[in-house]
Amino acid sequence: MVLPTHNAISFTSKEEHQAALYDACLMIVNTYNQSDMLDFYEHNGVTPYTFMTFARNILNHIAEGN
Repeated sequence: MVLPTHNAISFTSKEEHQAALYDACLMIVNTYNQSDMLDFYEHNGVTPYTFMTFARNILNHIAEGN
């Protein structure tokens, strides 16, 4: 699998970029809560729960309009 470069995804506005970030974080939170796909993956001390709570905090921050 080849990961895209940083230019592979571009956004025409800050709002569009923020919406995509929100969707990505929501997918992480929902995947953690609704499946076991993230279980057993730990990298450099970051557990699936830590990963999910970080994504959830971003969701909350965006929802608050910050």
